[in-house]
Amino acid sequence: MRTPPSGAVLAGPVLASIMACAAMQPAQADDSPPPFDRPSFSFAPAVLPVGTFDWEQGLPDMERDSDAGMRTTTYTADTVLRYGMTANLEVQLHASPWNHSSIRTGAVHASAQGAGDTALGIKWAPPLDSKQWTLAVLGLVSFDTGSAAFSAGHTVTSLGVAAARDLGGNRSLGLYANLDHGAGQNTWTGSVNFNFPIHGDFGGFAQIGRFAGGGVSSSLAGGGITWLIHDTVQLDLDANVGMTKRSPDYQLGFGVSVLFGK
Repeated sequence: MRTPPSGAVLAGPVLASIMACAAMQPAQADDSPPPFDRPSFSFAPAVLPVGTFDWEQGLPDMERDSDAGMRTTTYTADTVLRYGMTANLEVQLHASPWNHSSIRTGAVHASAQGAGDTALGIKWAPPLDSKQWTLAVLGLVSFDTGSAAFSAGHTVTSLGVAAARDLGGNRSLGLYANLDHGAGQNTWTGSVNFNFPIHGDFGGFAQIGRFAGGGVSSSLAGGGITWLIHDTVQLDLDANVGMTKRSPDYQLGFGVSVLFGK
């Protein structure tokens, strides 16, 4: 996957610092991979182990959208920090300290750069009797702390549910639904994903998602790969393409997730 030059400048020092920090951290007590929320439209239907926290970073992610002769390209370096409080509960901090948007229409070119909004959240993964199903609920409140070009301009509350069914052989089927509410409007998201092993520490997933609200709707499909390069460090690549005229042309993602022990 081709990474835009602006992303490469940001990714180099960030990735180097993450790898250096992760190398000093002890591995998890068991062999199961960390339940990172990156990548995909959904989030992991599990919480972090008690007393651990992770850093999940876009390096950055990109979206391209063309409509009526106007082409918009947006880069977003999303940051998510998560901390495992109990066996069933974790807290999260979401931010996007760096965003860049470029708009071209004919001979006119405009761009903007700045930070996005900040969100605080709680994820709850209730214990289930079934050994095949896992489930988690994530509630978020987003505050309009970002610059004008990258802020919703108001507080947004979100409630999402992610569930997965173990199919055996390290394969699983995931279901996801989310509702955002802000400024008197609702926006909902729904997606299905299939996760599977590739080879060794490489895993893959395929997904399809639908986004609607405020008179606008879009559908995307795609997938990606993950590489667990260390017991506590994962790299990810993903790509999604729009399925309708009102959908973004495509989305590309490149990121890293690191789990820090007690």
